[in-house]
Amino acid sequence: MKKLIVSAVMGVAVVATGALAADGAALFKSKGCAACHQATVDTVGPSLKKIAAAYAGKEADLIKFLKGEHKAIVDPAKFAIMQPQLNTTKALSDAELKALADFILSHK
Repeated sequence: MKKLIVSAVMGVAVVATGALAADGAALFKSKGCAACHQATVDTVGPSLKKIAAAYAGKEADLIKFLKGEHKAIVDPAKFAIMQPQLNTTKALSDAELKALADFILSHK
């Protein structure tokens, strides 16, 4: 019985993690992030791969940046372009910001 409960809890955790990643992808698209950021190619903004590399092991710093509380570390010269978008990301809940950060950081 104990193994069954542990298995069920672990299964829910895996599903919840997958759901957060999916929410992050949906947020990325619905909040307009994809207009400037592509998976592997720099366009208006740096690629998700470049962002993920810069923030590897620094999820909290990425979330602070998305809240407008941390300096740009990926491409500071393009920060002015990102500033209007920060109004959108600042309005996200902590759970949404975590999901968005998880999605971005998944692009290693």
